[in-house]
Amino acid sequence: PLIRVSTEAQKKRGESLNTQRMQLENTIHLLGGVISKWYAGQEHATPEQERQILDELMQDAQLGKFNAIVVCDSSRWSRDNRRSKEDLSILKNHKIRFFVGTTEYDLYNPSHYFMLCMGIEMAEFHVNEQTYKSILNRISRAEKGYPACGKLPYGRIINKQTGVWIVDEEKKKKTTTKTI
Repeated sequence: PLIRVSTEAQKKRGESLNTQRMQLENTIHLLGGVISKWYAGQEHATPEQERQILDELMQDAQLGKFNAIVVCDSSRWSRDNRRSKEDLSILKNHKIRFFVGTTEYDLYNPSHYFMLCMGIEMAEFHVNEQTYKSILNRISRAEKGYPACGKLPYGRIINKQTGVWIVDEEKKKKTTTKTI
């Protein structure tokens, strides 16, 4: 099984890794499979991102350490169609079966392969579209003089009518000490 989340925050505070693990334990039980090793953790699945967990899984695939891979959904496998096709080719060459949940995608069947790759292509499109929108929004905020990334300065707020930074009087009261 391959389970992953994209961010450190999801890994530390989220439930997704646990949820994916429980789903795949049930799935593997239903399929009558045996878990040889969990490939799990935090890594992005988008193009140009480091994929240490996937790299390890692919190395083990080439060494014949398992005969099937299972993920909860195709976006947990990849959001990078180019890399996915390369890795699926390795799996195919090593006769490793591929499951999304309890659904097996026969990597030799053109229809199955097409549907799997289309799901990954859509996931890649979605993440690229969201990234593009985020960039445009950050540019817009920066042009207005608003913070475009990171945390807001403590004790400061922006007057949205004037675009001017002002002191947050409530926070000022909390940090100001009286001298006697």
